[in-house]
Amino acid sequence: MEKEFEAKSVEESLELACKELNVRKEEINFSVVQEPSKGFLGIGSKSAIVKVSINDNYNIRIIKEFLEQMLKFYGQEGEIIVDVLKTMSSYSVKVKSTSALSNFIGKHGKTMESVEHLLSVYVNKMNDHKISILLDVNDYRIRREAFIRKMVNDAIIKIRKQNVRRISLDPMDNRERKIVHEILSHNSDLKAYSVGNEPYRHIVIENLKVRI
Repeated sequence: MEKEFEAKSVEESLELACKELNVRKEEINFSVVQEPSKGFLGIGSKSAIVKVSINDNYNIRIIKEFLEQMLKFYGQEGEIIVDVLKTMSSYSVKVKSTSALSNFIGKHGKTMESVEHLLSVYVNKMNDHKISILLDVNDYRIRREAFIRKMVNDAIIKIRKQNVRRISLDPMDNRERKIVHEILSHNSDLKAYSVGNEPYRHIVIENLKVRI
């Protein structure tokens, strides 16, 4: 969103923009639409007009402020790193700490997912367009993905060695199920499909070479 602000000088126009938008000067981009002019003997004088838009620094700040409060709520401390994946649209957010942050992650990452959802709702409320956020805490998602890949590969080995007809995996969220489907897409003798309702939705792997 771009908005124009008018005042006696460019600096005053920017101050007005920051006050109205409730942002800091480093959180806006601007261009001068009209330079101020005193005119001749006060006749034909012109105000300064600037066109202003909010930049990524704004979202980075509010993301960090939100998570700092959440960490305090859970009695934790950590470093918050925000990377811009797509300008004013998508952010990768990482929380790192020397402590385990287990109560901030929760069982199977459920607390972390809830925090991510609340953060996404908050940031989207503070913007006039959709913002995507992916939160990871102490590299939990990396470790979880490695675990899922091992679990799937172990299931594939079991199915083939023991001629098992089908195996049901543990419940997973949508992102995790996509990882499983991606792995199994390279195995033409196996079929994978999701069954059940959230949060118990899980994947079943079938051996197409084994007849009922």
